[in-house]
Amino acid sequence: LWYFASKRRQYQFWALLALMTLSSLLEVISIGAVIPFLGVLTAPEKFYDNAFVQPIVHFYGISDPDRLIFYITIAFIAIVIIATIVRLILFYAITRYSFAMGADLSIKIYRHTLYQEYSVHISRNSSEVINGIINKTTLVTGGVITPILYLVSSTIILIGILTTLFFIDPIITLISMGIFGIFYVLVSIYVKKNLANNSKVIAENSTQMVKSFQE
Repeated sequence: LWYFASKRRQYQFWALLALMTLSSLLEVISIGAVIPFLGVLTAPEKFYDNAFVQPIVHFYGISDPDRLIFYITIAFIAIVIIATIVRLILFYAITRYSFAMGADLSIKIYRHTLYQEYSVHISRNSSEVINGIINKTTLVTGGVITPILYLVSSTIILIGILTTLFFIDPIITLISMGIFGIFYVLVSIYVKKNLANNSKVIAENSTQMVKSFQE
């Protein structure tokens, strides 16, 4: 797919990758913001006297722990809203990019098919061409390109979150990674054969379906 992608699509992919990284960073910040938010709600005086908080308190001139609760709450809500907006923009960008890639792939298949020899055209059923241009490229878009982009995005976010959790508690993080990793490996092994068989059935019968409609 990268071979068929134009220079413009390749540049758009790097921009999309940068947006994924930004979304991952904001997700980590929003998760990390939960700790001070809960700390200021449960023990505002203790949080107010914290050595790391004092420079911020003096800089903004906050003299009351109750006022600190208000500012921390506003900051937490703002971080969550910004992270959510960036996440929605990322979903929109992934969907738009994947369907643009699918459209480019359809155009290249159509152009390659159109300029073949006349003998090639009369030697095969047109349902194969129609199915390849319309149905199979749609399946590639929805079943390959989009899931891969979501997988890349989720992987970047997962790496950021796990890195943060590793610094907080490495033992619990490693145990959680091992448990979920084993679970996902078992699920992938279980469904791999079914997915392969289903893909062959779809590829074979989609051409036959178009042929039946035409005839």
